[in-house]
Amino acid sequence: MASRLNLLFQTAPKQFMERMVLFTHGLTSPESAALTWGKQVHHLDIEPVATRSSVRVLPNINAYADMPLESYFVPAAGFALVPKEDPPCRFVFFPEFAGCRLLVQSKEAGWLRIECETGLGGAMPAPESQKDSRYVDSFAYWDYTRGHLVGRIRATTVLVKDPGEPWTVYMQQIVGTPGHEVVRELHWRRLRY
Repeated sequence: MASRLNLLFQTAPKQFMERMVLFTHGLTSPESAALTWGKQVHHLDIEPVATRSSVRVLPNINAYADMPLESYFVPAAGFALVPKEDPPCRFVFFPEFAGCRLLVQSKEAGWLRIECETGLGGAMPAPESQKDSRYVDSFAYWDYTRGHLVGRIRATTVLVKDPGEPWTVYMQQIVGTPGHEVVRELHWRRLRY
């Protein structure tokens, strides 16, 4: 049961991510991988976990107890193709984003190729700034995770498409001991393409 979290997220994704911890690590489980394999659009569901929330994959639209949340998903070290304008789904989810970077390529006929690069150990130069780069934009965990932070700093990233606006990336920085995590900061900006 999603406790209306799908509806709350879709109504105001920025405000939801500012206040509610949203874990996406379950999207990479073997069960989720089997449900997402070979599909472009996925049935995702936000479920409560005490005072936090977690995203899971549902097998089909009939499994919802809440408002349907049909979305794109970029697997770790993988990619997804999404329309630049008027997409059938407004959201792109990523696996847990700690140590990751999303990369954006502009493809022909109005499509974006969104990649998820994983396992980065620190800040790196933006690939789009390199000569003859195939990338038009990027957004990296390490560009926003610096300073006097102690412990495991987790992150959740979601792209949101509002009508008439470019895709916007939101990265939720999550801190705290297991079971008591909170949102430390929400970093966001519109993608350039």
